[in-house]
Amino acid sequence: MIVMGSVIGLAFFLLVLLVSLVVIPFGVAGTFIIVADALVYGLATGFEKITLMFVGVLLGLALLVELIEAVLGSILARQFGGSRYAVAGTIIGGFLGALAGTPVVPFVGTVIGGFLGCFLGAALFEWIHHKNMHRALKVGYGAFLGALGGKVTKFTVAVVMVVLICVRIF
Repeated sequence: MIVMGSVIGLAFFLLVLLVSLVVIPFGVAGTFIIVADALVYGLATGFEKITLMFVGVLLGLALLVELIEAVLGSILARQFGGSRYAVAGTIIGGFLGALAGTPVVPFVGTVIGGFLGCFLGAALFEWIHHKNMHRALKVGYGAFLGALGGKVTKFTVAVVMVVLICVRIF
């Protein structure tokens, strides 16, 4: 019966890893769920294959990719000619857009709202500051690309984290 419990535990562990990847596009911090799942696995197995140091590396990756995701929209807004106002608009718009989109369309609304909010926030703040619609739209587009790039980067790093875990346990 112990073997059956181990199989069920492993299956649940792998299911949580899979769910962690699935929730990332919807604005959930799946990388931290991966870290927590690895920590629980390590605790349950006496840190044989998943060591505490390895969990620390995973945590470092999760923190780094969260930071990248958070600032990439602002960086690209700036590279597309945006001012400090556009950078602030990207951050505020992305946050408010994700909040506003969540109740409108469950799950997907968070993503759409976040991307749209980055675009609109950067464009609006830039337009208010410079009164140039062409420039504002260009900056908003940069913010959108940055938000999209941040999400893709986060998902890619999460996949790498899951692969690293699977290599260790199998």
